[in-house]
Amino acid sequence: MNINKPQQYNMARYCLFLFIFLSVFVFFGVIHPTTVITGDEWFNLALGRGAYPEWNGFNPIKVVPEISFPLLSNIASSILMPLGFTFLQSLTYFTALLISLMVVIFLYQFFLLITKELTYSSYTGCVLTLFFLLCMFGLFRTLNNNNSTYMLWEQNITCYYHYFLPAVMNGTFSLYLVRKGINVNIIFEKKPIKAGFLFLIAYLCIFSNIFSNIILSITCGSLILLELISNKFNIKSTFKNHWFHLLIIIVWIISAIFESNGGRAERMAKGQLEIINSFNSALSLSSQTDFIFLAVLVIGFVTSVVALGVKSKNAQRSSHIFYVSVITGLLSFIAIILICAKSSSGYAAKPVVMWGVIMNIIICASIGIGYLMRFKFVNYFVPVVLLMLINVATNQNHSLKEPQNGNLPYAIANLVSQDMIDQVKAAVDADKRTMTLFVPKCSGEQNWPIPITRGREISATLKSNGVIRNNIHIDIQPDINVNRRLGVPVF
Repeated sequence: MNINKPQQYNMARYCLFLFIFLSVFVFFGVIHPTTVITGDEWFNLALGRGAYPEWNGFNPIKVVPEISFPLLSNIASSILMPLGFTFLQSLTYFTALLISLMVVIFLYQFFLLITKELTYSSYTGCVLTLFFLLCMFGLFRTLNNNNSTYMLWEQNITCYYHYFLPAVMNGTFSLYLVRKGINVNIIFEKKPIKAGFLFLIAYLCIFSNIFSNIILSITCGSLILLELISNKFNIKSTFKNHWFHLLIIIVWIISAIFESNGGRAERMAKGQLEIINSFNSALSLSSQTDFIFLAVLVIGFVTSVVALGVKSKNAQRSSHIFYVSVITGLLSFIAIILICAKSSSGYAAKPVVMWGVIMNIIICASIGIGYLMRFKFVNYFVPVVLLMLINVATNQNHSLKEPQNGNLPYAIANLVSQDMIDQVKAAVDADKRTMTLFVPKCSGEQNWPIPITRGREISATLKSNGVIRNNIHIDIQPDINVNRRLGVPVF
């Protein structure tokens, strides 16, 4: 069977990405769903802001997460609640849909990078895309008792909008710009409508998250640097060919200035950099890497380095992409360590924060793996290796973290929030103007992660999503009896 024939090629590609979409949707919609549980959710769902960076705002550049979360919540409740779903279910399934779509778009750009730019076969492209998908779930699957993290993990539903979404957006657009190179200029010359959307995507990527937009800015810087070297440091010619990439870097610098003057930056700023702690957090993440995945990555990376010496047109393009990935991955790591050292060193242990580093390591290894697959005998072992990787990603000996604060199972987290909603609905239906909302007792300050200060936001969120007909004044009261009644630990 020759899968390079156009019809068979399209069928294999469609089946692959349909499988990816369904797998990720089932994972986040059924197996490990996420739901509203913390004060962050209620606050962000009731938040309103402009679609522009806000000087001295608490999160000056978080345009994408702070707009998308409440907006998509309203869309989800408007579409799914009339069909019989609860507000919490609507948000859970819509978030699963968003994550699935973003993963498919990201991996499709990766697939095009493999098949179009590196000119590997469609079969190789499918294998490497599946390998990347398995990395998303199995790369760090080495711990038990719900402690294994994974590339798509976040600690609550808010973080999926504030960290995961920006990381995948910037990663996707970075892959697109690496594929296009200076050919992106043709779009601005001949396709003004498409060019407008490229400006919009660049704007959204930059004004999303400081951990994520460095992926895009450093990728653009890497492309400019390599062009500058190949042009023998002809600055005028290089900047002319990469004016769009240069513009992205300039706007990114502006965004960094905005972010450094924001409320969150002021709150988290320290007198000294905790570089060692940040580095140790990153090491703690890397130490969880599964041996089989690590072996495949190392073999692929070493092969990429060896293959750089091959003199051919395809090898030159592979070398260019390899160098861009190495430079971007290395500089992204340094930048993230420095940002975490100034803000919170624990961020460096989160896969989505390290997305740019992990992504580029996989790309570098994939170049070498694809090169090896050009040898017929190597393909004899590909299905066996994939089987081993699938086994690691699904092995029940190791369990994945729950995407809820305190590692709470979805059933418990959903039960807590639904109980809160039911209390509010009952009070509104009884025409009360004020109420006391009894919530589980939690371990954090002001009862975090269900703080006593979120009464207004709970009312506003439920009203804007059509759960209650009018706002109500809510006083929140932690009560250990609620823990006992719902079977919820103090978390």
